[in-house]
Amino acid sequence: MHRQLAAFVEQPSKATFLAARDAVLSQSPLPLAAAQIAELDRLLDQEEIETLRDRLEALPPSKVLSPRIHFLAAEVADALGNSNDMELERCLFVITLQGLLATGDGTKSNPYVVCHTSDEHDILEALGRQSSRQSVVENAGRICDVLRCTDGREVWFDVTEGLARPKVTSRKRRACSRRPLRPSRLAR
Repeated sequence: MHRQLAAFVEQPSKATFLAARDAVLSQSPLPLAAAQIAELDRLLDQEEIETLRDRLEALPPSKVLSPRIHFLAAEVADALGNSNDMELERCLFVITLQGLLATGDGTKSNPYVVCHTSDEHDILEALGRQSSRQSVVENAGRICDVLRCTDGREVWFDVTEGLARPKVTSRKRRACSRRPLRPSRLAR
């Protein structure tokens, strides 16, 4: 797993991201649930920084490929005055988002490949879009989340691997408010 992660960080691309994703998910098959991410966002909003730090550390290894988790870790490091960790997490945020974006173009024929449901919303936010509706569709033997955006565009996400792995929580979605990934202080 470490070799694949290092290769991905050194050269973010579709191939290195997918290799790292496969290696990580083989050791940590449970993706992060939307409810977990919502709780972490709530802790940041309520400035419960130490609790947030502890919860981030307790997450399964699959967290290493989540832009949202690196964003939250950067916010924690910033709040705690740890500039080295803050910069590292910001870099990892960008790299993981680049890796996700490299997996496809969001079309039916070339969907983005994600690890966690939160990745879908991170991608939409990076594209400047907002979801208004979600559906699950089978396409060419793969299971895809299709998010209809407020601008009418559909963005496709391949979630087959996440559904094929055992889960503790349900796949049911609920709308939740999310803290933006790029607050002004992150852009410093």
